[in-house]
Amino acid sequence: MSQHPLPDAVEPKSLDIQHDTDPEQDHGLARRIPHMGHAMLFFSLAWMLVSASALVIFSLAHLHQDSLALHPGFVLMAQALAYVLILALSFWLFPHLWEVSFLQGIHWGMLAARRNWYWIVAGGVVLSAAAQACLYFLPQPKTTPFDQLLTSPSSGWILAAFAVVVAPITEEIAFRGFLLPALATAYDWLALERSPAGLERWERSTQHSASALVFAAIFSSVPFVLLHADQLSHAWGILGVLFGVSLALSFVRIRTHSVACSTLLHATYNFTIFAVTLVSTGGFRHLGR
Repeated sequence: MSQHPLPDAVEPKSLDIQHDTDPEQDHGLARRIPHMGHAMLFFSLAWMLVSASALVIFSLAHLHQDSLALHPGFVLMAQALAYVLILALSFWLFPHLWEVSFLQGIHWGMLAARRNWYWIVAGGVVLSAAAQACLYFLPQPKTTPFDQLLTSPSSGWILAAFAVVVAPITEEIAFRGFLLPALATAYDWLALERSPAGLERWERSTQHSASALVFAAIFSSVPFVLLHADQLSHAWGILGVLFGVSLALSFVRIRTHSVACSTLLHATYNFTIFAVTLVSTGGFRHLGR
């Protein structure tokens, strides 16, 4: 066997990132990260930070809880602040629990995104077009809280920046970085053959079964859709399309073993929606009239 080192561009091809990828150093038990405990901690912190951010923003703006529907822009500000705080806290906290970097722990996989960016971007455009085509045949509410955010050209640009940059990164880390692998691990544990051979496989590898990944893709998409339900006035036709989009994001995450890839797809999907609006309105010029 050749002793020449592998090129730096070579990356692991499995989801077994918790195990040491150097066979000569791999003598311990497989460590499953993130598992359900980590996911529960992440979402608990996220809920607290969203609540705290909303309280701060609304207090500074002298708004009451009952008047939030009249001021959706402040809701967006609170959500953006919470997303930034969630990422900052997670980058600091979880490496202490995992003893690996945060991006390695969630399997960010930037190299996979660099290698496949062209077809991911193309896929995001196609996915967005397909979703909009489906919505054409579905009943939709006349206005939604999302539409109320578009009150001026400046608000349109701010919302576009949030939807294309901040939201995809945070939401993909949450649902495809934490929840999806955590649910898959929980499924495999419950389905594990309770025998010495089964326990040995559990201790030696963190690769997920195909059925676990299907289960995780479906059930991690449910809270992802519910997160956007208020913004879309609980229009179940739109939410059904969004569920299909979430499954596509999960497929890319699983297929490429990279949260960066699903984030790029998510960002391209959102960007395509806003790009069409930008072109048709000449840069949100119709707003505020």
